[in-house]
Amino acid sequence: MSLTLVTAADAAFAPTLAQYLGSVQAHGLHTDARIAVYDLGLEPGERARLAARFPFAEFLPFSLVPYPAHVAPATGTYAWKPLVIADAAERFGGRIFWFDSATLFHDALAEPLAELARHGVYTLSGQSNLAQRCAVSIRERLGVDPAFLDRRIRVGGVVGFDLQQPTARDLLIDWAELALDPKVFIPAARDNSHNADQAILSILLFQAEAAGRLVLNEGDIDISSPRPVRWMSSRNKLNPARPRWSDPLARLWYRLYKAGDRANLRWQDFYRRRILGLHRWPKENFRTYVMRAGDAVPTPVPCPALSYYADPFLWRRDGRLWLFVEEFRYPEQLGRLIAMELGEDLRPGPLIPVLPLREHASYPFLFEADGALYMLPETCALEALDLYVCERFPDRWRRVRRIFERVDAVDSALFRHDGAWWLLTCERPPGQGGARTLALYRSDDLLTGAFEPHPVNGAHLFADGSHGFGRGAGSILRDETGLLRVMQKNLTYYGQGAELRRITRLDADGYSEEPAESDHPLARLAALASPHHIALHDDVVAFDVRARVGFVSGLPWIGRRLSALDPAAKRFLSRAPGLAGEIASVVSAACRRLRPVDGRPPSSDPPCDG
Repeated sequence: MSLTLVTAADAAFAPTLAQYLGSVQAHGLHTDARIAVYDLGLEPGERARLAARFPFAEFLPFSLVPYPAHVAPATGTYAWKPLVIADAAERFGGRIFWFDSATLFHDALAEPLAELARHGVYTLSGQSNLAQRCAVSIRERLGVDPAFLDRRIRVGGVVGFDLQQPTARDLLIDWAELALDPKVFIPAARDNSHNADQAILSILLFQAEAAGRLVLNEGDIDISSPRPVRWMSSRNKLNPARPRWSDPLARLWYRLYKAGDRANLRWQDFYRRRILGLHRWPKENFRTYVMRAGDAVPTPVPCPALSYYADPFLWRRDGRLWLFVEEFRYPEQLGRLIAMELGEDLRPGPLIPVLPLREHASYPFLFEADGALYMLPETCALEALDLYVCERFPDRWRRVRRIFERVDAVDSALFRHDGAWWLLTCERPPGQGGARTLALYRSDDLLTGAFEPHPVNGAHLFADGSHGFGRGAGSILRDETGLLRVMQKNLTYYGQGAELRRITRLDADGYSEEPAESDHPLARLAALASPHHIALHDDVVAFDVRARVGFVSGLPWIGRRLSALDPAAKRFLSRAPGLAGEIASVVSAACRRLRPVDGRPPSSDPPCDG
């Protein structure tokens, strides 16, 4: 089957094109493949010189006359690229590989050709995700599945199609047809937040894979990747204003820079995860407990070595009780969400990963609506707030909408009250310092309605706090007098304690809250154990307590006596006499009086498909 290597260049890329063709020649790629070069505006003299120097290259015209104005290279839409590749596919058939003209080869094409034979399409991954590289308007216009948003973009600089495979042909046709739509192929953003050719290609690839028509190959492009493919190098552009004798120096610079960049990225990854993560181990730790109404003592939930559990939430399915938590792993300095079934003795079963993201995830807030189970986790590392639906309990969840983008929101809760959906969170502008403040949003529809900001957001409640003061700390609850929420009350360190707050007003025009009465059973639990987080479901309470603050607190025996831990936390962790009985009493009282706002009657099971 024939093989064609395709590229294109205009006058500004003429030296870069010469370098590309020289690399093709140096590795003998022209002996087994047709080399096609599309002329996007080369100077006639320069084109003649290139044709004479590289006689194996076939120079082809690309007329803009039949196409809309936005296809022109000067518009910055890159709409010409899929059209050039489609033209080459129609001319030559067989196997088509597109390479940007700034590509250099370091080896033969055995690796990508083998992958192309297996998959029908060959692409490489970048490090950014689709949401970071595709404009919201384009995603909405194309009806992009929210599940694709955190998938790494597939770059447009290296693309292969085996045209004997129907999926590859269809995908190229769709890409080229969309390139003709000026509302889809819009100019690239200056901040690199949108690049139409690779964004649209990625969407088509993800859709084909989701439909079971394609399996995407492994491999990273050599842009901000610690371990890219090594058979090629991208973005080796030469400045046409510089003398040609400096070209070897430019190539050397690119090669040294990329080798240094890979080494630096590997070191940064090792330092951030291993060194900083293990550095965190002796000074930060949480312990999670569960307790039924009527139990004599809280049951600790043991965690794996070099990890801790935090942010526990509970759910019951088919009469079986499940615990959802963040597992923070010190060697990775990363939190992931896991679920585990709790037995009759509240001891946990096997760990089941939930929502396996590349980024840190925590606070798996659970609720039900219209016969489905949802999760609203904290994923501020994505600068987004996403809603997931359960497709198979407890491990398979699908993102159904991105509620907010470009936001730094933590410990969020969604609940229904007086016919509307309310989103209560704590946020600040992305990339800015200072305290996060309480933020409230309202929507009439969970899945499609816009979440409109509430007037209370302008008050910047808890802006004068620190250490996460004011953040959500568990369930949104209801007792006989109204709504309550658990809030972090951290005066001297993060995770110090929690406070039960009574929501005294919640409507479209106003919001207010105040500390709940001190003799309320959940307020008493907060005072007795100094927990960081409290969640309640049916007749079970889960909470976590920070166990180490500073390096001294990690020392055996003497450490906790000398550390800055809250006195109530010290008493609880040291199992002070009589304390377990007090906690048992308030937990039983809390389970009698409280239920989650979004919860079910104790006798029913949570809904979940599958």
